[in-house]
Amino acid sequence: MALLEARNRLKAMIARGEQPFGIFVSSLDAASTDIMADAGFDFVMLDGEHGRLDRIAVEQHVRAARAGGVIAFVRVLDNAPTLIQSMLDVGADGVMVPHIDTAEQARAAVAASRYAPQGKRGMCPACRAGRYTLDGWPEHVHASNENVMVIPILESRQAIENVDEILAVDGIDLVMFGPGDLSADMAIDFSKDGHRMEAAWRRALDATRAAGKHMLAPAGFTYDEADMLIVEMELMLLRRTVARLVADHRTARAGRRAAE
Repeated sequence: MALLEARNRLKAMIARGEQPFGIFVSSLDAASTDIMADAGFDFVMLDGEHGRLDRIAVEQHVRAARAGGVIAFVRVLDNAPTLIQSMLDVGADGVMVPHIDTAEQARAAVAASRYAPQGKRGMCPACRAGRYTLDGWPEHVHASNENVMVIPILESRQAIENVDEILAVDGIDLVMFGPGDLSADMAIDFSKDGHRMEAAWRRALDATRAAGKHMLAPAGFTYDEADMLIVEMELMLLRRTVARLVADHRTARAGRRAAE
């Protein structure tokens, strides 16, 4: 995959009727991204919010994603220009930004991801994204401003109320529906009060469709209408898989002993 083509690549997939499929990655070892790429995921979401990934680890994962031909996004800890710039400088295709509740906050995130005159991203060729050289810098600036993606997470009542204004921000092509934090903000158990979460989901999805933009949502729930889906963290999948292996082993052994 060429550098900085995530926006066009994902749009083309969706236009063909495909549903890009990704996974959260939180392991410090970039082998996780190697495995996810080899397994066939379309993108990885490197977790710098709830995971343990720092800038150095993210850069190693980005290298693995490039080698495996998959898109690499980073979920940052906060809507801070320094965090956004840091993740883009190591070569990420875009950032997922938590707690975007207003259009003003969305505009700030976009500004941090764009070089002047479109934004306020700091200029530094001495990084992976800049190829450690001034050669071709204007082309890098243009490619970055055109292709880097900013993905707000809709995870509060205020965000759902303001979703039309957030989607209207230039530079926002894709939003993430975040039922976990949203349910906490709504003071509900989304596994039991599904009708209330369904109303928020429908409001966000309809607004996204009306704006001509795209929705990303968690896989395994009731959000299959989303344009893109993402699986839970790979370490959670690892735990569930090995827990099942242990349980199966002990059940089988108990069965053998009972038959003796």
